[in-house]
Formats: sequence, structure tokens, C-alpha cells
Amino acid sequence: MIRRVGRISAEFAGEYGARLSRRISAALLATLAALWLSGALWLALHYLFAQADEFGIVRHPLEAPVVLAHGVMALLALFLLGWFAGRHAGAAGSGRRIASGWLLTFLLAVLVVAGCAQLFVTSAEFQPALAVLHWALGLALLLPLLVHSRRASAASRERAANGAAHGPGPQPLRQGGPRGAGRRHSVRS
Repeated sequence: MIRRVGRISAEFAGEYGARLSRRISAALLATLAALWLSGALWLALHYLFAQADEFGIVRHPLEAPVVLAHGVMALLALFLLGWFAGRHAGAAGSGRRIASGWLLTFLLAVLVVAGCAQLFVTSAEFQPALAVLHWALGLALLLPLLVHSRRASAASRERAANGAAHGPGPQPLRQGGPRGAGRRHSVRS
């Protein structure tokens, strides 16, 4: 029963998400790249371009707009991640990259929680630790993402090679067709 449901959901995800999945994937990757770059830019502005004067530390004028753009892109990335993961995880749930996918999911969850916690945790004790966790994990997340996508492209090439040798894989569910095709009906007179 579970295998049948998994197969049907994978077939459905294949047809439902095939065209849109590439667009969502491209939008998600572009958003994640912009998010990473804006975070790295903010770190550079915050730590390398701050200047001390007689009243304290003067921040770079671009620091506030960059962190605002980073926050807006983070919301967009969360939306796209949810949309993409709903299709991607179901369709790729039986592949070899499950471990790297779960690791990426866990790291993204910690990154999001640490980022959001910086807005709400007011303790002077925890605030610096949350900030370091967020920016260290954000900078380091590039590596697991590249590993996961590298495995994805290798799995795609392998599937294409095996598909050509062994024929097509499971066929997607078809939309339309005669109404009630494949179902049993009881007809009342």
C-alpha cells in the first residue's frame, strides 16, 4: 500500500511539477544565491567597513538596506523552498541523495531559526551566539548545497543513461481521458 502511494505520488509529482519545477528550481537557486551574496556583503560592511569616531562605531550607510534586502529575500526563499520541497521531496524520495537532502533541510531549518531568533531574542547573552551561528552556517551552507546539486546532476545523468538502455520509467498520470475510465461504476435503473 505504501509503495503504491509513493509510486502514485512520484508519478503525480513528475507530471505536476515537471515544467514548473525547473522554473521554481531556477528561482530558488537565484534567490538563494542573492541571499548568500547579500549576507556576505552585510558581513563585509558590518565587520570590515565600520569606522570608529568620538561617539562610537559608525556603520557603513549601505548596511541597513543590505540587511533589509537580505530579510526580504529570506522570506521569498522560504516561500520557494516550501513550494519546491513539496514537489522535489516526493519525486526524489527514493533517490540516493536522501541523506544530503535531509542534511540540507536540517541546516536550512537551523539557519532560519537562528535568523528569526535574532529578531526576538533580546538577551545580551544569546544575541551574539545566534548571530555567529547564523552567519557561520549561512556562509558554510554553500558547500552542502553544491554537494547535493552535484549528486543530483550525477543521478540525472545516470537515470538518462539507464532510461535509454531499459526504456522509459514509470509513466506520469494522464489528465483527461474518458470520464470514469478505469473505475467501476454501479448503474441504477
